[in-house]
Amino acid sequence: MGRVQDSAGVASRQRVAAIPGMRARAANRLGPMLRSKRELSAMRYPLAKITAAALVAGLSLVASSCRTSGNERPELVAQETTRASRPEVTTVRPTAVAGPRGMGFYTDDEAQLREQVEGFLRDVPETELDGELVALMVPHAGLVYSGPIAAYSYRTLADRQISRIVLIGNSHTASFAGVAVSPDAAWDTPLGPVTVDRDAVEQLLDIGAPFSESRRVHANEHCLEVQLPFIKAAVPDATIVPMLISRPSTEEIAEIADALLPLIQEPGTILVASSDMAHYPVYDEAVKSDRALLDAIVTLDPEQIAAKDDEMMGQGVKELHCTLCGLESVLVAVTTANQMGDAKATVLDYRNSGDTAGDKGRCVGYGAVAFTVANTEDAPSVESGTQTRDASGLTDADRIRLLKVARQTLEAELDGGDMPSLDPGDSAALAKETACFVTLKMDGKLRGCIGELEPRDPLIKAVSGRAIAAALQDPRFRPVKARDLPKIDIDISAVTPLRRIDSAEEFIVGKHGIVVSQGGRRGVFLPQVAPEQGWDRETTLDILCRDKAGLPEDAWKTGAELWVFSADVFSEGDFDLGPANAD
Repeated sequence: MGRVQDSAGVASRQRVAAIPGMRARAANRLGPMLRSKRELSAMRYPLAKITAAALVAGLSLVASSCRTSGNERPELVAQETTRASRPEVTTVRPTAVAGPRGMGFYTDDEAQLREQVEGFLRDVPETELDGELVALMVPHAGLVYSGPIAAYSYRTLADRQISRIVLIGNSHTASFAGVAVSPDAAWDTPLGPVTVDRDAVEQLLDIGAPFSESRRVHANEHCLEVQLPFIKAAVPDATIVPMLISRPSTEEIAEIADALLPLIQEPGTILVASSDMAHYPVYDEAVKSDRALLDAIVTLDPEQIAAKDDEMMGQGVKELHCTLCGLESVLVAVTTANQMGDAKATVLDYRNSGDTAGDKGRCVGYGAVAFTVANTEDAPSVESGTQTRDASGLTDADRIRLLKVARQTLEAELDGGDMPSLDPGDSAALAKETACFVTLKMDGKLRGCIGELEPRDPLIKAVSGRAIAAALQDPRFRPVKARDLPKIDIDISAVTPLRRIDSAEEFIVGKHGIVVSQGGRRGVFLPQVAPEQGWDRETTLDILCRDKAGLPEDAWKTGAELWVFSADVFSEGDFDLGPANAD
């Protein structure tokens, strides 16, 4: 089924275009923040600070290279092609920053590079994301510095069918207008070439401005090249669409996001925004700046992100040259995610060079962030009597066990208690892979609700995971604290598998949840939504199409796919459970 999309994209485009002062800030800050290849090479940390493993590998490593202050005049690169007709492309971009003859961002030895990158990926614990992954923020420093953090982003691709990655980054070496896409058929790496999706490139070039090709812009730039070893290791068959930006205005950021949206909506495609964080303050100041920017990114509000960048840069922090060297690329990712529906940003990992392999007196920050779009409609549960209780196969003993697991999980996560056992025992229903929602209420009001429609885990494990997500990851609310637990009530909705229906007449209000899907857009209502609002079948379907899926309200009559499901909804109140009775 397709990705969720609604009218939020229009609002987000208007919002990003309204960021005050962004164009002036780009002109004033980004111009002097450019480095020549010789300057980049000179920015290596002292060899005494490089780990023994890196020395054995023979690496000359760069912690990062921001568009930082320099005296050279930025190279003004004219866009090179406007395409009337283009011959078949067969060129391969060579590596620019691999090995000591490049700038030592990573080794040019195939075996050593593969071992290093695969080791980084193995060290990342399994990460569970709610919703469909649409974009990542990934650092781009020398691998010994930022590789452990970048691995958190690429580890999310392990169980996903990713066939194409759109790469966007801010140029560190050239100043130019618009978007410079790669003119090559492939990019070389020590692990083998990565194919460029020329059909996608041509699609962008056919748009015209702001897209055009430039070999010179890409020739010596590192921010995209450093992503390729991870791409070859994590999704070796994926193609790439590499593009660089320089100093786009807020209007241009929205325009770029609009142009990329059809590509990102295609199955198997994600966007990767390449950016390091604070450059080059002392450790504590780097952490302060980076945490502030990550908090802003999680809001998914471009205006807040830009304002926080202004705030941090205006504090006069010694040696703070920038907060995000790929600020505009990250804003493109945020805007694109917002356009695709109910978006969420999750910080996967954060460290800086002082934590990995560098000097704490001069640090560069690295953040890994995942941007997802909800594929379900989160909503509070209703009285259990209105739902289909026997569809889940749960007994009352099972329901009580699940409610206790949810509460004990929250106590362990928030207050340091012991995690409950997730052994289903003799219960086949608890051991069965089942989709579910966990809803938290405080003082009778919604406090968090996270769930899914497609089963991935045994129900008892899914409830535990959804409980943590509802408490800590619902973007509508601040994270639940331990002090809140005595006032929290827990509801669980165990969801039956989706069933395709041929006629809207098969949708029964009050019994079924409903999904509509057409042209890559999807909307969902849980079973309790229509009864709570007093809607009949036709009203429910009209509103679902129009407001949730961004489709014409009569799309359900004109070819859209319809799916139904049921839910077994139960709460602590049904069994006199709660904070005082959870043991």
